[in-house]
Amino acid sequence: MLVKLSPQAQELGVDRRDNARPEEPPMPNCLRPVLSAMLSLIGPVCVAAPITDTVILDIHGRGAERVAEITSQPSVLWSAEFGNELLLGVSAESRAHWLTRADARPGPDGLSLDTLRVRDHVCTLHDPPPALDVVGGYEILRVEPHWSKLAFHPNLLGAKVPPSGIVSRERGNSGTAKAVLPTDPSVVSLLSQIDSERWFQTVSDLAEMNRNSYSAGLNTARDYIQTQFANAGLSTELAPYTLPGANCQPTNVNIELSNVVGKKLGNLWPNEWVVIGAHYDSRNSVRCDGTVNPQPGANDNASGCAGVIELARVFQNIPTARTMVFACFSGEEQGLVGSNRYVGALEASGELGNVQHMINLDMMGHAIDNTLSARIETTTTHANWLTFYGDRAATYAPELNLITSTATQAYSDHWYFLDRGIPAMFTWENGAGIYPHYHQSTDVPANMQRAQPLAAGILKMDAAVLADLVNIYGVFADQFE
Repeated sequence: MLVKLSPQAQELGVDRRDNARPEEPPMPNCLRPVLSAMLSLIGPVCVAAPITDTVILDIHGRGAERVAEITSQPSVLWSAEFGNELLLGVSAESRAHWLTRADARPGPDGLSLDTLRVRDHVCTLHDPPPALDVVGGYEILRVEPHWSKLAFHPNLLGAKVPPSGIVSRERGNSGTAKAVLPTDPSVVSLLSQIDSERWFQTVSDLAEMNRNSYSAGLNTARDYIQTQFANAGLSTELAPYTLPGANCQPTNVNIELSNVVGKKLGNLWPNEWVVIGAHYDSRNSVRCDGTVNPQPGANDNASGCAGVIELARVFQNIPTARTMVFACFSGEEQGLVGSNRYVGALEASGELGNVQHMINLDMMGHAIDNTLSARIETTTTHANWLTFYGDRAATYAPELNLITSTATQAYSDHWYFLDRGIPAMFTWENGAGIYPHYHQSTDVPANMQRAQPLAAGILKMDAAVLADLVNIYGVFADQFE
């Protein structure tokens, strides 16, 4: 019996059967995002950074040396990198000169690294302070004195810029050459099964259903997803839970919701799981009313749930060593409730240790130009996975302009896996801030720009990663090589 794992996969700890999981700290899990948000507001005590006016530069494809040359200019007092854009705090006398550049636009006035906060334009349970601007897909804010009253609401106030000054970075600007791996015929064959037209049709089907947590259409979507999973050969189940009405303002009724789960058992290590997840609920500007206006949620997040379904179809006839768990979560728009309940249930049953890795798909259908920017996010603890994904993107989805970040926050369903120490990656478009129809009744398939080529690239990257994680190389129809 021969089972092949790539050296990268072994180094990153994909095979975790002999690794004891770190003991959980005594702090309740639900408080960790809160504490993280509070600490990010406090930050380290240091010498005050200069308060300046700012300019925003397009740095797509400039390369590490050119970016370093820009940030080292004497007139640049501080900088923060946001993927394809660079925020520069510049001296007052130089700003007009900077703005003569074709690649520059004015940024907010009166900012410093001490007062700058970064937040992705994502759903919260409360009304967030307005953003000053969107830079590289991220919202930027300035600390205000009254924010101390909001410190217990994570995701409202954003986080400090990391000490490196890098919130996210284009892989082409990293200074490290993109590693193109030798193409594997089995992976090429697998990726040829990805059908972006079929994916788009699934998005359109889901967008026809009003998927607010408080709408009858959510159960219609639940049943549709379960049917698609079954058609892809998965064993399916519904994982019910109660969504508390107290999440709404004013308080609504408690309702029963379900996550939809499909499993494809591994032939060799069935108790080692790789989870591929996305949320299937939607909303418009009204979060807790299932009857007000259409709530199609095409990009957010029929696109991600359709991506999970498409990956299930692609792997349907591919034997794997590890078990694949495909999950579409409800309750995400109410505060990541569905994925939190799912992780909690696995923890209670003793099955959480089975989960080796998690891939999250949320908003993968909109690109503002033909560079097809896509972002992959995790935490600094799991930063090595960015290279693992990036190498496969460079090899099998070179059309993507890949942007990487270790500054992910609690704004999608990867969070509670990371919270339990499980390597998890958020793969999506370049931030919700680039999509003008976010949480609007106009979030329909026709308003997703460049949807099929972007989604195809993201799905190819994720499928190539999964090919290694679940091990399609040494397991054939007779189970073994």
